[in-house]
Amino acid sequence: MKLQLTKKQKQFIEAREDEVLYGGAAGGGKSYGQVVDSFLYALRYAGSRQLVLRRTFPELKRSLILTSLIVFDKDVAKYNSSDHIWILQNGSVVEFGYCERDADVQKYQSAEYDVIRFDELTHFTEFQYTYLISRVRGVNDFPKQIKSSTNPGSEGHAWVKSRFIENKEPNKVYKDDYDRTTVFIPAKVQENTFLMEADPLYVQRLEQLPENERRALLDGDWDVFEGQVFKEFRKHKHIVEPFQIPSTWRRFCSIDWGYNDPCCVLWYTVGPDRRIYVYRETYLNQRRASEVAQDNIRLSEGEKIDYCVSSPDMWQR
Repeated sequence: MKLQLTKKQKQFIEAREDEVLYGGAAGGGKSYGQVVDSFLYALRYAGSRQLVLRRTFPELKRSLILTSLIVFDKDVAKYNSSDHIWILQNGSVVEFGYCERDADVQKYQSAEYDVIRFDELTHFTEFQYTYLISRVRGVNDFPKQIKSSTNPGSEGHAWVKSRFIENKEPNKVYKDDYDRTTVFIPAKVQENTFLMEADPLYVQRLEQLPENERRALLDGDWDVFEGQVFKEFRKHKHIVEPFQIPSTWRRFCSIDWGYNDPCCVLWYTVGPDRRIYVYRETYLNQRRASEVAQDNIRLSEGEKIDYCVSSPDMWQR
């Protein structure tokens, strides 16, 4: 059996962290990588059980199942089309499933898996993910993992970004308080040499998309989402490494008033080139204006704040 893999697909397959996210731009070969990885794992660990998930069955059928029918070697594996399960001669099982609603997680309540794979993770809710990873368990000594692949966007964008992307470097392994490890492996369409050779115009078609979709699917940009006010925001342009603010730089702050909705306070400083830096922010719930003022005074202690402005509705109170 001959399998052609990109460097990033190989990196994903070889990743041994507890939670692995592979993704970014469209065309990076994520779904193919998942299917190949599931087959190789099943061959390596006789009697293992894996669950491969998409949000809906139609998505599952036209992507992962279709790919598996091409990848899996029929000499060592047999596909049960009614149950959507591959059974290997060594006793390993690769099950394809879907989880359209939160309540659908109950279908897997008593199941045990060595690996669960989420394809297009941002299509799932955080509840579905955290519940289903509790099904990764067993008394054998096989590696227990959750391996996911996705593009930015969709309803799960925020929680996936928070769990794997925000304040974390790509390809760097992180460990939580329970010694569980996570890693994010970014993928770009240009790295998929097989697709580039077979369809050199694919990138041009992605470039025709509206700005948000283009940034998400072509650039793999996680700093874009529907309803974003500043669509021109770019992390590499608009975020800087922390530095000591010179005492001669002017400082001021602003307040966007809110009581039940959070009250937002931002502190700014102005450099000699008139570039403005936001260096502090706070969000307060159900606080009177006088209490917000006291907090500002406390947080600004030792700093010379030239002035503070706020939205008109604060002064009405």
